[in-house]
Amino acid sequence: MLELKPSEILYSDEDRLWVSELLGREPRGLYKVEKYHPVHKHPMVIKVLPYVKGAPFPTLFWLTCPLLKKEISHIEKDAWIEKIEKEHFAKGSENLELLHSHHQAYARERRELFEQSGGDWDQIPEPMAKILKESGIGGIADFDHIKCFHLHYAHHLVRENQVGKILDERFDFKRFY
Repeated sequence: MLELKPSEILYSDEDRLWVSELLGREPRGLYKVEKYHPVHKHPMVIKVLPYVKGAPFPTLFWLTCPLLKKEISHIEKDAWIEKIEKEHFAKGSENLELLHSHHQAYARERRELFEQSGGDWDQIPEPMAKILKESGIGGIADFDHIKCFHLHYAHHLVRENQVGKILDERFDFKRFY
């Protein structure tokens, strides 16, 4: 079974313990901490290997900040994904073009990490390889849509992401950090 390994350890034992506590379990496929909370100093966003324990793991960036996770869960429960899609990501809109480019950049970064960490495309079944090569943020196949605000906001905190930008404008998540 193919197991990806980073060429070097990019997180400390303290980081791993923090992430374990924040997730409530041992992290699988932890690659590195991408962003720390500026006040509380805990990991806010981690980067995860794209192939973990024999399966594709298309979520490259994982939100670990408990305050943001809780707040974003509340708005997702109130059907804000559908509202934001309808309001900001209409066919032909600039926002939709940006969403597509962010999904593509995410997939490209995932492919690069797979290869950098020793992945061999010939060692995994084609359906799994297709997910890792082509899917967008969180493994989504349809780039016109948003799968999960947590994933987009984590991406927004460490890279460019239009969904995260809109969430900041609408909900002022920056107040949590």
